[in-house]
Amino acid sequence: MKIIMKQPKGDTRNPAAVYIHTSSLVLMTVLSLAGNSLVCMAFYRNRRLRKATNFYVLSLSISALIITTFGYPFLAIASGLRKWPFSAKVCQFNGFLTYYISGVSLSILALTAINRYVRVVKPQRYPVLFTKNKTVFSIVFVWLFTLTVGLTATLVTPVSFQWNHRTLICTMTKNKLSANRVLYFAFVIVILLPLVTILFCYGSVYRSIRRHNAAVNPSLQTANHHRTVDTHDIRACRVLAATVSGFCLCWSPMIVISILRKVGQFHVSAFWMSLIVLAAASSSWINPILYGLMNRAMRKEFLKILRCHQNQN
Repeated sequence: MKIIMKQPKGDTRNPAAVYIHTSSLVLMTVLSLAGNSLVCMAFYRNRRLRKATNFYVLSLSISALIITTFGYPFLAIASGLRKWPFSAKVCQFNGFLTYYISGVSLSILALTAINRYVRVVKPQRYPVLFTKNKTVFSIVFVWLFTLTVGLTATLVTPVSFQWNHRTLICTMTKNKLSANRVLYFAFVIVILLPLVTILFCYGSVYRSIRRHNAAVNPSLQTANHHRTVDTHDIRACRVLAATVSGFCLCWSPMIVISILRKVGQFHVSAFWMSLIVLAAASSSWINPILYGLMNRAMRKEFLKILRCHQNQN
């Protein structure tokens, strides 16, 4: 299939906006590479961090590193030059990668929600369902399944991407109604279903923890042969819930504006639209900060790595 990219309209941003957007992309690239590299190094160095829940953390960091390495530099250059200087194939790859990694990240967050739901609400099933091998298999399955759905929607439609200076990414061009149906199906599978799963699971976890805190006492703990919700589980829930909250906080403006523009022809200026997209992209570097602040073991490993580099310098 030959990819032809139409020339977009001229970049109407003023120099100040170009500077802000380009600098933000460069800064996010540096922060994401540094923070997510720390997570991967900590996971590699400390075997005690290789728990089932931390495999999800590692997967999120790997996805962030991929989009940061193969996506953000091209966007920063295009933003600074106020045009797309690369080939149409590069824009096609960049656009697909952006949507793909976003879908993978959301699906991984859904897996973490299911993990916490089973651990807190169905604790007797947790040791069977969430071994390390099964956890890794589920993560690999999500990566491959999302890739299959994305490639199918892209090739069957077919979908083409074009650089958009308003959003600072290579966005999908308009397609026929039959093509839109395929894209809506992909949207439901990759975006809507994980979101519903996250809301249901964490809602159930929250209610279960509230009931536990209200009713738990030493006699109940000794009488129940199943493991109850302990401090470690609650702490792990808080870390993962903070990760989901951070992701949703970054992406909510983008989702809301997209719906308003689709349903009500809502208009947003190019400057604010770009900032909204940059806010969504911030999810790639905010997670390592949350891990460092809320996960004591991860924070200690971060400090060890940084001190080692300082001593070498």
